[in-house]
Amino acid sequence: MIISQTCCMGSNTETNTQKRKEKTKFKTKKREVPLKLALGFAIGEIPDMIAYQGFSFLIFTFYSVVIGLEIWKITIVYIIWSLINALNDPILGALSDKTRTSKLGGGRRRPWIVSMLLPLPIVMVFLFTPLLTNPTVTAIYMAVIMILFDTFYTTYSLNHTSLYPEMFPTDKAREEVGFTRRAIMIVGLLIAFALPGVIITDLVGTDQLTKNQYILCGAVFGVLILIFMVLHLIFGIKEPKLEELKQRKTFSLMESIKYTLKNKDFIFIVLCSTMNWFVFGIIPMVLPIYASVNFNLDQNSFETSLLLIVAFLSSVPGVFFWMKVDSKLGSRKAFMFAHVFWIIVLIPLLFIQSNYNLALVVMVFIGFGLGGAPYFIDRNISNIADADEIITDQRREASFYGVHALFIRLAGILQILSINVVFSYNGWQQVKLDDPTADQKLGLRLLMSVFPAVALAIGLFFLWKFPLDKKKVQSNQEKLKELYAERMNKSG
Repeated sequence: MIISQTCCMGSNTETNTQKRKEKTKFKTKKREVPLKLALGFAIGEIPDMIAYQGFSFLIFTFYSVVIGLEIWKITIVYIIWSLINALNDPILGALSDKTRTSKLGGGRRRPWIVSMLLPLPIVMVFLFTPLLTNPTVTAIYMAVIMILFDTFYTTYSLNHTSLYPEMFPTDKAREEVGFTRRAIMIVGLLIAFALPGVIITDLVGTDQLTKNQYILCGAVFGVLILIFMVLHLIFGIKEPKLEELKQRKTFSLMESIKYTLKNKDFIFIVLCSTMNWFVFGIIPMVLPIYASVNFNLDQNSFETSLLLIVAFLSSVPGVFFWMKVDSKLGSRKAFMFAHVFWIIVLIPLLFIQSNYNLALVVMVFIGFGLGGAPYFIDRNISNIADADEIITDQRREASFYGVHALFIRLAGILQILSINVVFSYNGWQQVKLDDPTADQKLGLRLLMSVFPAVALAIGLFFLWKFPLDKKKVQSNQEKLKELYAERMNKSG
């Protein structure tokens, strides 16, 4: 009887121990970042995507086809726009890192975001209201309004993005929020690419109705940007207290830019990112004209938008897949695999001449590859900011993103020069879609496939030279934990 009771007690003890282990195991799977905060932060991607992707998708087609501005004038505008914004982006980043204020909600990132609540939505309308007295005046207006747009957009985007590594310092937190960001980003992308197809009857039309519809589309974009920016500010921003921010060391403006540009790890990743941004920009820029010419989609704007919608919808499972690869291989090596995959799936667009349905299928795979690029760019820049903090004892995310913006603005020059070379070579000094030649159709397919694939191959080389592998990233995060513990002991 005693033996029986002892056995039962032993059995109960083992059962209780097993239950405690299961509970402990369950707890380890608990989210590190509360879902409400992750969603609130991720909502900030929606105004970012509406603004920049809506701009990228419509602005070139609007001025080159709808307004009829000559390609050489548009090329000059794009070069001026890219150079000016390349200069102000690192300055905006360094200023953000130095900001310590109780105004406009307080903090260092939040005040900048609050300051853009009206300018960014309003400028979306003025993008499509050019002065038409003569082509030179129109080109000047285009340059000025694009510069204003990019300044307002960068001020918002840079500060929103800089919060990511600061608010979520561990790999697990960044994986959780990174996936949520990329999933929510699709909402912004769907709005940016689907809404024009609903509002604008013919994306390549030249009548007054089309021009009015572009203005209406910009206005709707602006309202939606305002709504989602407010939601992001209310639910998604959690900065340290102002007293804590004031205690942190800061470089001067020029010191911050100098230290950022001297960081060799950062230069490798930013050059890789520039090649990715070349792809991000040139595909939506060319797509309305490409689709109209190759698939005869005049008067069917939604089918044009659908090509991009399909790509970005398929990027959602793509993000999930690349996130899993990231956890296994680390952000550097996983990003390399994403490059190779993306290069392979771009090539079929060179050979698809009239089969719209086949192009839709290819865009699914392109979108799957696309899911990795923005995710890995942010992950690797976050890793660089961690390594930098160990050396400088400062969080300088905005400085890195500011200089990053400098380089990716230069991708805009590469985009417009690529388009200029192809269009000029094929006799399109001014874009006329009435009777395109076989060479013009081929040129558009080259811009959609070979040019992006070559850019990604160059990006892959820079990524190969990038030294922060999984082992180094984990080591740096352990060092940061020790650094934060020392800070708490000193302050305590």
